[in-house]
Parts: sequence; C-alpha cells; structure tokens
Amino acid sequence: MAEQKFVKLKSIGNKFIKIKCKDCGNEQITYSKVSSTVVCNICGATIAKPTGGTVAVSGEYTGEL
Repeated sequence: MAEQKFVKLKSIGNKFIKIKCKDCGNEQITYSKVSSTVVCNICGATIAKPTGGTVAVSGEYTGEL
C-alpha cells in the first residue's frame, strides 16, 4: 500500500473548501482549518488532516464556497 502524500494549502483563509478524493473521485466539502482527520464518505480514504493551521489535503483542491 502506497503512502499518501499530503500538501498543505496556503493562502486559503477561513473558508469552506471542496476536496476531490484521489481514490474514487468523490467531492466533499470541509472547512479549511479542520481539527480532526477527514475521510471520504464513499471509500473511507483519508483526504485531509489537521496541521495546527490550514488543512493538509491528499486529494485535489477543487475550489471554495
């Protein structure tokens, strides 16, 4: 099983964002400053994790609301 690579988003601010899961393509909405790990509702893969600041995502950042 390959290790997921997480990328910390910069200059997002405090907003709701959409993240697309790399495994199944599902888009989910989450907050840019999460306090717990976010998993995909469809396949269960970890798509975002907290960093003490702005979120780090393993999926594709597709926009904000």
